[in-house]
Amino acid sequence: MQPKNAIRFMLFGLGFLSIGTQIYLMREFLVVGNGNELIFGVVLALWMLLTGAGAWLGRFSHFLSGKSGLTLALMIVAGLLPTLMILNLDLAKAMMVPHGSMSGIWMIVAAATLVPLPFCLLNGFLFSFLSVLSAGNTLAEAYSWESMGSMASGALVNLVFLWMFDPWQSLLFLTAGYLIMVLVFAFNMERRNHFYLGLFFAAIILMGLLFVDFRTFSESVLYRDQQVVSNLSTPYGQVVVTKNQDQFNFYENGLLLFSGGNEISNEENVHPAMVQRDHPRSVLLISGGYSGTLDEILKYDPDLIDYVEMNPSLILIGSKFTSQLDHPAVRVKETDARKFVRATQQSYDMAMVNLPAPFTLQLNRYYTLEFLTEIKKKLSPGGVVAYSLPTGSDYVSEEAGRLNSILFQTLKHRFSHVLIIPLQRNYFLASDSALDIDIPALVQQRGIETVYVNQYYVDVRQLRERSAYVAKNIDSTYSYCQVSTTLRGSPTLTGCPNRDFYPVATFYQNLWWLGYFTVSPFWILFGFLVILVLLLAGLNSVSAGLFTGGFTLASTEIILIFSLQVIWGYVFQAIGVIIMVFMTGLAAGAASGMPFFRIKHSRAFIILQTTLALYCIGLPFLLLRLSSGKHDDIWVQMILGVCAFQVAFMVGIEYRVATLLARSSPRNAVARLYSADLFGSAMGAFATAAMLFPFFGIVYTGFFLAVLNIFSAMIFFIQHRKLVSFLCKSG
Repeated sequence: MQPKNAIRFMLFGLGFLSIGTQIYLMREFLVVGNGNELIFGVVLALWMLLTGAGAWLGRFSHFLSGKSGLTLALMIVAGLLPTLMILNLDLAKAMMVPHGSMSGIWMIVAAATLVPLPFCLLNGFLFSFLSVLSAGNTLAEAYSWESMGSMASGALVNLVFLWMFDPWQSLLFLTAGYLIMVLVFAFNMERRNHFYLGLFFAAIILMGLLFVDFRTFSESVLYRDQQVVSNLSTPYGQVVVTKNQDQFNFYENGLLLFSGGNEISNEENVHPAMVQRDHPRSVLLISGGYSGTLDEILKYDPDLIDYVEMNPSLILIGSKFTSQLDHPAVRVKETDARKFVRATQQSYDMAMVNLPAPFTLQLNRYYTLEFLTEIKKKLSPGGVVAYSLPTGSDYVSEEAGRLNSILFQTLKHRFSHVLIIPLQRNYFLASDSALDIDIPALVQQRGIETVYVNQYYVDVRQLRERSAYVAKNIDSTYSYCQVSTTLRGSPTLTGCPNRDFYPVATFYQNLWWLGYFTVSPFWILFGFLVILVLLLAGLNSVSAGLFTGGFTLASTEIILIFSLQVIWGYVFQAIGVIIMVFMTGLAAGAASGMPFFRIKHSRAFIILQTTLALYCIGLPFLLLRLSSGKHDDIWVQMILGVCAFQVAFMVGIEYRVATLLARSSPRNAVARLYSADLFGSAMGAFATAAMLFPFFGIVYTGFFLAVLNIFSAMIFFIQHRKLVSFLCKSG
């Protein structure tokens, strides 16, 4: 193998290790940090910022020239870091977060900065060095090879590793594959003694990863004072079951779904809704059945209970700890609940959405106007749908009031009667027939045996007073929602209905979460804007164009992945395919760039940015059209795949054209351009996941991205004309 091919192979290896490590680190952060998109945006943004900083530092990588031994040592160290990152993250939570409490936003920021810092800086630095080292090749070709490595790793992780191995085994295989590429690189360089030395250290690293039981150590750190009885890594997330005395606790991605043996919670989840109708014959239960909820529903002797759980691993694990699923009336459906509701021909007297609050965009899909429209079609006359949200007890904070108000108003858009029952949680019942708050009397009338939800535990007079108090707070929040909705351009709707592509419930749920740690959203927004201004101030017009391209690419990736969840349901393989398509488009665009070789590079750069702006305007309307109709799954995947490839291909070409416009040395050019691309991606990932999409919705997010690209094109056009005019006068 020629040295230049060995360098390409090593660039491929950097992408291979980076994207695979990123996937597992993101999943681990979801476990450590409560699992919402705000955390996702923060971690991904910091990952790209740090990698971009490493790429920028690559302008000083000339000291590695001729020092193949030091270069090889840095490459081997990079292969050692992924497993240590996951381990350090678990230790960080154990030291910084008291057991049983939530991880705060500042803990997440600190961990997301310090844990991946060495790896990201080293990865970006090595990319810059290898890009310049590949003499005779274009700088864009190095970008293409790194993207192809990312594509291969993404395919392997999403389609194989997540289905067959736990994270520690997967990291072992990723590290082994990467180290093989490092050894191939070393073997084809000048000094073979470095190859044998690298082989020795690579063998030591792999032996250590193979024989050290990282999984057991991690469990003991994350779940102290609990016995881990099951720990299963699935394509949908990590499912852990712990035992504390006689109580089983079920966690998914670190988020406590429910606990078995909690009789108060089980009774409150079921009876306020079930007693509203005399002998409900058919029940739809979405999630959480094996916590004890099914036992309470079965007290009403229904003919049918359709129990829907998206993650089949939860069913598999839950069946080991309960016999409820064996009842002849229970039909278990291992599928996405929205997909099931859309397809089923069954009608229901009762529908219970037994899910956590809309803490994530994934969960938000079950709290939207669109889902309520679908589920209402499946209710029998007088049927009831039930939700619940955490309550602030006797005090309703502004953030909690907004979240409760959004759910209340969304239900009122589809049902004529909505009742709030404040118990340990706020229970929302909705129906087109009358609802009764006198739960103890109804329980007694139906002849249902309960321990807690009865006249001895629930005082109906206090229940009425608390319900009125919560409703009053919701009304005071309602006017705020009405004004803000009108200002955002939707005067036809009253209140704040939660929508698929306008997920305001997730936004306010995150505000509520931040309120636990006395963190003002203003300071988060202020910090974001300060970093954004500082980054843009240090960029020239070409780098700023790549910054905008990276911002658009990351934003579009989040929008398309979430759209796939909304339109089709959460299918992890398909999301993995979308990510692979993005990387394929980047690689193809950076490698070709052929459409623009016959026109001036400056004109091509402006055309690309303008085309990206038009794409961002049209994409939201295409996705809204897809979500409003009934389309085959394959058709939806193909359209979203084409959309992903198009934007990635354009950004890949943009990177190639930018390298041709660069007027600095190759070392400085790749450092500036690659870092600008990553900085833009970092800002786009955070802004879209945490602010733009949840608060402004898909249409306004698209318009924002379009304006950003047009503005960047104008800046380049103005500065380029000034530069051309100056050169002409000088000549």
